[in-house]
Amino acid sequence: MSLFTRIGELRSAVSGAASDWARDVESVGMVRTSSGRKVSRRNSIQMIAVYACQSLIGDAVASLPVDHYTKINGLKETFDPVRSPRWIRQPNPFQTSYEFWFRVIISLLTDGNAFIYTLRNDRGEVAALYCLHPQYVSILDGPLGDNRFEVSDDQGAVQGVLDRSQILHVPAFTVPGTSRGLSPVDMAREAIGLGLVAEEFGSRFFEQGTAMSGIIEHPGSPRPDEARLLRDMFRKTHAGVKNSHSVGVLTGGAQFKPITLSPEQAQFLETRRFQKTEIALLYRVPAYLVDSSVSSTWGTGIEEQNKFFVDQTLMPWIVRIEQAVSTFLLPGLQYIRFNVDARLRAKTKDRYEAYQVALNNGFLNADEIRAMEDLAPLPKKLGQRYYRPLNLGVVGDEDKASKEEKPSAGQAPPALPVPPVVPDPNADPNAQQDPNLTDHKDDKNADGA
Repeated sequence: MSLFTRIGELRSAVSGAASDWARDVESVGMVRTSSGRKVSRRNSIQMIAVYACQSLIGDAVASLPVDHYTKINGLKETFDPVRSPRWIRQPNPFQTSYEFWFRVIISLLTDGNAFIYTLRNDRGEVAALYCLHPQYVSILDGPLGDNRFEVSDDQGAVQGVLDRSQILHVPAFTVPGTSRGLSPVDMAREAIGLGLVAEEFGSRFFEQGTAMSGIIEHPGSPRPDEARLLRDMFRKTHAGVKNSHSVGVLTGGAQFKPITLSPEQAQFLETRRFQKTEIALLYRVPAYLVDSSVSSTWGTGIEEQNKFFVDQTLMPWIVRIEQAVSTFLLPGLQYIRFNVDARLRAKTKDRYEAYQVALNNGFLNADEIRAMEDLAPLPKKLGQRYYRPLNLGVVGDEDKASKEEKPSAGQAPPALPVPPVVPDPNADPNAQQDPNLTDHKDDKNADGA
């Protein structure tokens, strides 16, 4: 059976569930909350905070490049792109890597589970990956964790039962005794329902409300036609952008009194702000990324705050996927890594400073750095050299050197160096003098005296 035939059977078996992610029956999964609003995993993204958190995490992870490694003698070595499996660069013929991993992340953020169909060739090697809609997959728990997965179409008809060699299950938050991860949307259904009701209340408030920005108070008792005339003249003079900041004149003792925000309206705004913060807490996203009115006091600056977002928000989702794919889809000591350092690609100065540290300390060479920048290697293998500072030494070598200089017990100390013999300028150059004889110049002078 050819690979393309199996792809066609897969697409017909799941009835579009793998490719048509947007297909979802609105009534499926609908639960009425205490606020009176029905909430499902589909309509939950109508709340802007939910949409913002999911798209923020999904875009951040999907935009990272995926690197393929293997460990040889305990050392990590990058596979050549030609030798790496094609499904790492493009999971399937119909989607890019960005589209595929974005669907995996959104599946985890909504359902709490990601189900990836692994299409294999005749040799049993992975040929393509497809992210199935989690709503159409049910888990049949096995006694030892050897679960099977029942795949249905959008009408509920079972299309097949697949085993772990065909379905890669990546769960999110799980509790003991269950294989299926808990849905963040289900856990926060009440909070999402309250947020949707608050948005609907605000829309109806502006559509049907009778709130006024101010009133004109007249000391007398004007007739209805006089009151309307005063109102229309004031509106004609001051309403609209062109009449903004104009000077108003009221006659007959009339006064304009602005109306401030009522306590009920102020509480409504606080409720909406609190719901945004609560949804951000659900997805562990810093609140200032969801609500611009929230000021962050964590960390010493934007760099520390972005590091917090990577460490606390993105890394748990990234590690889940990395371990699942590396353990069950790659043979031997091969594994994948999402290159989180690629987030520095937009910061040229920081990226080049990191390269400089790596090059000066000898754990990256010029060709490896140029490969990260999508540049060709230097000619004549000049970029394959490693460098290290000359003023550094190996820890412990100074002790070894001192031991070599110091004599051991019972060993005679080394002889002192003999100074060179200085020739006598008054001596006869033709006379042959024994170098072992000492200079008796002073004695001769004493005898002559």
